[in-house]
Amino acid sequence: MKTEDLISLLATQPAIAPNMGPEARLGPALLFGGAVTVLLFMLVLGPRSDLAAALAQPVVLAKTLLPLVLGCFAIVLALRMARPGAPLRWSRWLIWAVPGVTLALLGTAFVTAAPAQRLALFLGHSIPVCLPAIFVLSLPLLVAMIRALQRGAPVHPARCGALAGLAAAGLATTLYSLFCTEDSPLFYGVWYSLGICLTAGAGALAGARWLRW
Repeated sequence: MKTEDLISLLATQPAIAPNMGPEARLGPALLFGGAVTVLLFMLVLGPRSDLAAALAQPVVLAKTLLPLVLGCFAIVLALRMARPGAPLRWSRWLIWAVPGVTLALLGTAFVTAAPAQRLALFLGHSIPVCLPAIFVLSLPLLVAMIRALQRGAPVHPARCGALAGLAAAGLATTLYSLFCTEDSPLFYGVWYSLGICLTAGAGALAGARWLRW
């Protein structure tokens, strides 16, 4: 078949419906996954009793806002990576502001805390709850994102899946922070980050398996 004939044949084919892409599927998928995550949170954990007073403190508010910003940036990047050739633009670099601010808060907390208190603040009392909770709360959102991103065609499926995991964990960690009473960056700057990274790793494995084309 000549090139001209192929172009003519392709031109006669129906255009892809605009509601078939990952962007159109992501909203409903996140709503469903988010509803499951919120339900799990309310059934098992629930918000802390002094939530309003705690969020009035900037350092405590940061542990809720930072994962939320991370999750939003990761959603944007995952959608762009699901489109071959789509530019990553500013979100590719702005997402690094979140770990940068987290490191700054962690360093400040280390310097200002009394030496005798640093280890206790770092270990806290809820590591066995924190890490599993972040991972489990992330799973419905991760499944929802992977399903939506299957409508795309990522050139690097594992990276796209990792971003999906990063987004899911960011949103789930935001919710978990409303329960957690560990308010020192020495705790949440390390253990929240570890839980998010574990979920991103699970997302990378899921992307390598289910986002290939």
